[in-house]
Amino acid sequence: YEISLGLVGSEMCIRDRLMINLAEREGWKFAVASFENPPDLHICKMAEKRSKKSIFDERNKMSKQELQDSLKFVDDHFLFLEQKGGDLTTIDNILDRLAQACLRGIKGVVIDPYNYIVQDAGSDDNEHQFINQLLTKLCSFAKAYQIHIWMVAHPAKMQTNTDGFTAVPKGMNISGSAAWFAKADLGVTVHRVGDISEIHCWKCRFKWIGQVGMTRLKYDRQTGLYSERNEVDYKSFKSINNFHTMSKRFKLSLIHISEPTRPRLISYA
Repeated sequence: YEISLGLVGSEMCIRDRLMINLAEREGWKFAVASFENPPDLHICKMAEKRSKKSIFDERNKMSKQELQDSLKFVDDHFLFLEQKGGDLTTIDNILDRLAQACLRGIKGVVIDPYNYIVQDAGSDDNEHQFINQLLTKLCSFAKAYQIHIWMVAHPAKMQTNTDGFTAVPKGMNISGSAAWFAKADLGVTVHRVGDISEIHCWKCRFKWIGQVGMTRLKYDRQTGLYSERNEVDYKSFKSINNFHTMSKRFKLSLIHISEPTRPRLISYA
């Protein structure tokens, strides 16, 4: 499974783009449990990323046919897990629904974010034990069903230096347990520096998947696309991590990006 860290907006945009690209290029189907993103709103965002046009902006508005095509693409490739009953969400609750989704041929799962998942009633595990058990269940489920799971987790509050810059959070900076780093097969952080999104890969268990490193992406609001940004003007801001020097040593190739829309719903209720 993969653990993703980052700013809420930028992490979500890049994550959705990766899903769209995999759906377009490889025919992947996804189940999405996004607790902070209502399905109807998420569908609209995915439709825009799929068509590379806006639903509302008259300057680059998609046609009725383009909207229908985008919605059909999302309906064909995405299942949204929605909780309607008002009950708290447990990991067993999610895995039960995912087992049903796997019968429809999904290849990927996104759970966003971790902090909406609660312990089972009556459990007396501390936070470290709870997280360790949760990640063990996810790893076992991913192997059993031959799927890829993205788990989104937000880091603990990072210290900001006197120049106003914040260190890049990594696996050991996720509060609660070192298991976040230990059990992840792939660990990625989305970190914003000025108007640039930096993608830091801080763990890659298998060498044929990729390598530890960093790349920079520039976001185009009109098309919803990301492009690789090799040159950045760092004179306007300093970095405690010396990003310019690191960029010469590390190179991480990232999939180009795009998004979908209308999903079938699997209720938690």
